[in-house]
Amino acid sequence: MADSIITRYNHEAEKYEQKWEKYLQHTHQKLLTYIEVTQSDILLDPSGGTGLLVKKLIAQDRTFKHFVINDPSEKMLGIARQRLSGNPAIIFENQKVQDLSYPQNYFSKIICLNSFHFYKHQEQVIDQFYRFLKPNGKLFILDWNRDGFFRIVNTLIRWSSSEYINTRSLHELQQMISNKNFNVRESHSWNWRYWKFLFIEAKQLNRKQLGTFGSEQYL
Repeated sequence: MADSIITRYNHEAEKYEQKWEKYLQHTHQKLLTYIEVTQSDILLDPSGGTGLLVKKLIAQDRTFKHFVINDPSEKMLGIARQRLSGNPAIIFENQKVQDLSYPQNYFSKIICLNSFHFYKHQEQVIDQFYRFLKPNGKLFILDWNRDGFFRIVNTLIRWSSSEYINTRSLHELQQMISNKNFNVRESHSWNWRYWKFLFIEAKQLNRKQLGTFGSEQYL
């Protein structure tokens, strides 16, 4: 994630949820209909912002073992700390995603919401997610979908912004993730207002599965 994006979110942190209220409400509600969280889960949100996702999970009585909220914006993360620091199951990290340091096979699930288009080195980020995930761990991505009419909107956003934005179509992201030893198990695409979104659920393939991928048990 570029420094200019971090600077922008530091500047906007206090008004971020108010400014993007409807957008955040839609994307979080959509994500929460697709994901399952269990009491044994160790989760990572690599760009967790103000901790809104975890707040909503707790409000729905979805429990987990640990949840790491990372965000490179110190002020966005500061809001997450204010609202969630009383929960011992939540860990806060203030790093760029590529600088996160966790053991291999650490997380059961990684949730990437509204942030993948900001990552400069997307394939390397997917590699990192693969290393972080336990065998058969799951990766969830909800992001902009550069397809159809939104291609025009996306181009206008890029022209009007000095920040780095690299939006993928659903097909492109499916292919990228599949090439990184994930099995895409579920995918969706939809329109909301002038936005187009995508959702992908992918399962990490361990070495044994890679050797037999294509058999019915892994479809």
